[in-house]
Amino acid sequence: MNKFFKKYIGIVIVWLILIIAAIMTMPNSSRLVANQGQAKLPVSVQSQVAKTIKNHWGPKVSHTRQVFVVFNSGSKKKLNDAQTTRITSTLSNLDNKQKGLDIASIVKPSDATGLANQFISKDGTTQLAELTVGKRDSVRKMNTNLKQATRTAGVKTYVTSSDVLKSDSQQATKAGIWKIEVIAAVVIFLILVLIFRSLWIPVISLLSTAVSYLIALSVVFNLARHFNFPISSDTQVFMLVILLGLGTDFSIMLFNEFKQQLRRGSDQLEATLLARKNAGKTILVASLTLIVGFGLLGLASFNVYRSLAGVAIGIFVLLLVLATFTPFFMFVLAERLFWPSRNLEAHNYSRSWGFLSTQSVAHPIIALIIAGVVAIPFVLASQGRLNYNPASELNSDSPAKVGYKVIQNHFPNGQGTPVTIYIKADHKLQNDKDLMQVDRVTKQLQEQKGIHSVTSATQPHGIPLGQMYVNQQIEMLNTAFGNTEKGVKGVSKKLKKASISTSSLGQINSQSRAISQMMTSIQQQFNNNGIFETPEQMVNQMQKQLRDTHRRRLTQVQQNIILVALRRTMNDQEQQSQMNSALSSIGLKTNAINSSTTSFRNELNSVQSQFRSYGSQLNNFGVSIGLSNAFLKDVGQSPSTKVFYISKAILKSGIYKQTFAEYMSKDQKSTKLEVILDGNPSSPAAMRTVRGLQNQVQYDLNGTSLKNAKVAVGGDTSTMADTQQTAKASFKKITIIVGVAMTLILMLVAGSILQPVYMMGALGVTYLMSLGFTKWFSGQFLDQKFLTWNMPFLTYMMLLTLGVDYSIYLFMKYRQTNPDSKSSTRMINASILIGTVVISAVIVIGVTFASLIPSGVLTLIQVAIAMIFGLIIFGLVVPVIIPGLMKLTYEGFDFKWRNLKHKKRSN
Repeated sequence: MNKFFKKYIGIVIVWLILIIAAIMTMPNSSRLVANQGQAKLPVSVQSQVAKTIKNHWGPKVSHTRQVFVVFNSGSKKKLNDAQTTRITSTLSNLDNKQKGLDIASIVKPSDATGLANQFISKDGTTQLAELTVGKRDSVRKMNTNLKQATRTAGVKTYVTSSDVLKSDSQQATKAGIWKIEVIAAVVIFLILVLIFRSLWIPVISLLSTAVSYLIALSVVFNLARHFNFPISSDTQVFMLVILLGLGTDFSIMLFNEFKQQLRRGSDQLEATLLARKNAGKTILVASLTLIVGFGLLGLASFNVYRSLAGVAIGIFVLLLVLATFTPFFMFVLAERLFWPSRNLEAHNYSRSWGFLSTQSVAHPIIALIIAGVVAIPFVLASQGRLNYNPASELNSDSPAKVGYKVIQNHFPNGQGTPVTIYIKADHKLQNDKDLMQVDRVTKQLQEQKGIHSVTSATQPHGIPLGQMYVNQQIEMLNTAFGNTEKGVKGVSKKLKKASISTSSLGQINSQSRAISQMMTSIQQQFNNNGIFETPEQMVNQMQKQLRDTHRRRLTQVQQNIILVALRRTMNDQEQQSQMNSALSSIGLKTNAINSSTTSFRNELNSVQSQFRSYGSQLNNFGVSIGLSNAFLKDVGQSPSTKVFYISKAILKSGIYKQTFAEYMSKDQKSTKLEVILDGNPSSPAAMRTVRGLQNQVQYDLNGTSLKNAKVAVGGDTSTMADTQQTAKASFKKITIIVGVAMTLILMLVAGSILQPVYMMGALGVTYLMSLGFTKWFSGQFLDQKFLTWNMPFLTYMMLLTLGVDYSIYLFMKYRQTNPDSKSSTRMINASILIGTVVISAVIVIGVTFASLIPSGVLTLIQVAIAMIFGLIIFGLVVPVIIPGLMKLTYEGFDFKWRNLKHKKRSN
């Protein structure tokens, strides 16, 4: 005995040293989960491809978070002038603090010149500011800083985003762990006191579990910190719950066996060794089975599911603690372990399981029918969509959730979670050809059902830049041509009325001077009206006139159209030169009129005829301009002219430099389109819409200059859609792998093929019933119609873990019963023997899961409800249907396939 004591006191000291080391080396769990515990998707999915493009965008966008600041009046009344002024002042101060707060850019309500409802609600009660914030600080620190910086007197102010919602959910989970630890410890202590009438047993049981939990948690977090071991916010919670449940469960088995050995007259050493040997077999088999089950989660492709592999480490440590740490106290305390009770009677018989299993064997068909009738409604109710909205995880009073709800109530549902489509090419996109394709895609998306608005480089506020479209440019040409037509007709009328008198040659000198002046004036008038200049000169004259009079400029395409029209109208360029030559000749001849009066009179008559002739030609020219103008009006009204076009001159001028910079990457090889969805961004319809965007845009770019561009869709809805697909595929894979592995292990334990199949079938039905009940309960009492996306997986693993654990107890007891008895009789006896242990364990673990409810995190609450209901159902299903199935299988039918029969053990 002294040898045993010395050996085990050394082991206890080692465990104490390990506890101290675990506590001292424990990493900061909150920071670790925040940095490494987020859901990680394969790099090939759309949202991650988009994230990669974003991170190579430039300093204004790369490695940033999108955050919304919500300003609300707090009532149905509009924000008054004083409140609006304070909001403006707050945002102005925020501008000055950009560097300190790591803000890359701010879009304020006053910047929303395109869409009135983009940042100001229709009812006037709410305004938004969109911030792009760097990742220098943690989400929690960023949130705290922004709350302080945006606090506005007399206005309800909230900071929200998907990152903030997830961070708050993690903090709620972290805070919930303390509640779980306290509530579970108190309840388990009380339950163990009631079961054993002892004060020492609860203390030792909880102490053993605490040692296992602290050491295992430190190991897992250090593996995550140094070797990137998968973790999530669920790792710590479910390691705690599983270890509390299994630790209490295994302790009950160990202490019951120890009590039984003491009652039989064994001394404290022998009783300790026999208890560890007899109960230890079941504990060892159950532990190794669960270690394998959780260890197989390492094969999952989704890191959230893979993160529960750390529970396997916790179970392994628990097994070592129960084999070495706990027996020391059993040996030292002996009968005093059950103080203050002195009764060593072991109550191992379960009347309830005995009654149910007996009735099942007596009426197997009726038992199965009843079980089926009860199960079907719950199983059918388990089907349906899952909830991927991070806001649903939090309590209604969470500031981030309140802000998120305010956006949804006053703006399009997708306003707070925009979808971003990235287009990445192998060349610069800031040219008319590529921008035209971007604009075409923008218009096509705007017409799609389920999309509220689309913004892009060509439509920065969801409204086209009017001057950048051909139809608008043609309208400007129409105005210019109209002015030209009026000028030409005016000159034509003057020319037609021109008359030179030759009746009095006595005043020839004065008339000659007058005529000379007239020629000069006419020539200047022709030049002023652009008639005798070249088309290029006329265009330049019009450009000057537009700039001086209307403050506008002709684009390159407008200039080209005018040139074509002038050249088409002025059919005979030689007439222009002839007119100039004639006028020059008239001037010269007028100066020489004194030398030849007769010749001069003839010239005057000739010139007069030419004036009138040119007046007719100018009239025809005016008619041609009018026809061209009418033609351009018709062309401008055609839908085909609503095409984006921007000249190289405007691109180089930098007029739209800031606009393009917001939607173009620094190297100008990538551009983005921001999409606001109409419906709930986490709904199946929204996710279907987002899944189709990448293919649609890629298809629209086929055959264009961007046919080889990479298209990726980012944003929260895209991430939700990818999470749904990844999680669903991984869940199917894990369900098959873990389910098959557990079934094979149960076959080895039971020495049978059909018994484990029946048990796994019962577990499957219990799992589906649990989901159905939880879905109904959530809708009725939690105002949540759907289950959270990761709740089914967590429930599956927890229920499978405990179901397999209890199945091992049952099968091992079954094999210890009289092998000469009938299979159904042996199952009844095993049920009677194991029923008390299972019922006690169900109560303890059910209460442990109930301690998740005060956490306020929806996933944990739904898992708790499902597990409590599932454990109760499983506690009824096993004695109701398993014995009856054994009766039908081995006694009710004469199977010819002997390998499917249960093999009786020989003595």
